[in-house]
Amino acid sequence: MNAYPLSEQTKADQYDPFTIEIIQNSLTAICDEMFVAMQKTAMSSIIYEVLDCGTAIVDPDGNLASAGAGIPLFVAGLDKSVLFMLNKCKEQGIEIEPGDIFVTNDPYNGGVTHLNDVAFLMPVFADSEIVAWTADIAHWNDVGGMVPGSMATTATEIYQEGFRLPGVKIIAANEPNAPLIEVMKINSRMPDFLEGDLWAGIAAVRVGATRLEEVVEKYGAPIFREAISRYLDYGERMTREALGKLP
Repeated sequence: MNAYPLSEQTKADQYDPFTIEIIQNSLTAICDEMFVAMQKTAMSSIIYEVLDCGTAIVDPDGNLASAGAGIPLFVAGLDKSVLFMLNKCKEQGIEIEPGDIFVTNDPYNGGVTHLNDVAFLMPVFADSEIVAWTADIAHWNDVGGMVPGSMATTATEIYQEGFRLPGVKIIAANEPNAPLIEVMKINSRMPDFLEGDLWAGIAAVRVGATRLEEVVEKYGAPIFREAISRYLDYGERMTREALGKLP
């Protein structure tokens, strides 16, 4: 796996390995800061006490570059959500702009687990190009459906579980999609909690995007891309080594 293949000349010593390491560790720190931002601002105790949430940084091609604390299953789905969003925008001609934030909660359209788990995805730009995505996901108390809590044991189809968000812009160029938010609130039995958790999720990806922009501005986009590429290669090597030890 190498999202950013380099020529033989640049593979050698073009980039300072210490700077590469600093950038790689900053990714983890940023994910953790996103996690704390969500925990501190969420309305619902299932987020700020139970920590039923997760954060991640994804590369421009939809590969998971780093993850924060939270539920591993959530983290494993956020890169799928970004990849789904990339493909959808390409197929439908949807322009991805600075300040956009996408939202999905649909297992069939975005890689989440069930409708209560709502993911926010934000592209991070440098020189008009996407260098990364910040992403988070959290369990919301009620997203409509046939029973309070939106998790009916007698449901026979997904339409009974609540409203579905198939990867749409909840923020477009920094402008909130107020009609969409209103539709979401009116379909929930706990609209105030929904709105509070919604803005907590948005705040978290924005915090992550700001921090990533600072890293890219400090070190430059080329070395930032190289750091992520080497991070992905390292993860692949460690995984293959661990798999090789299995009987």
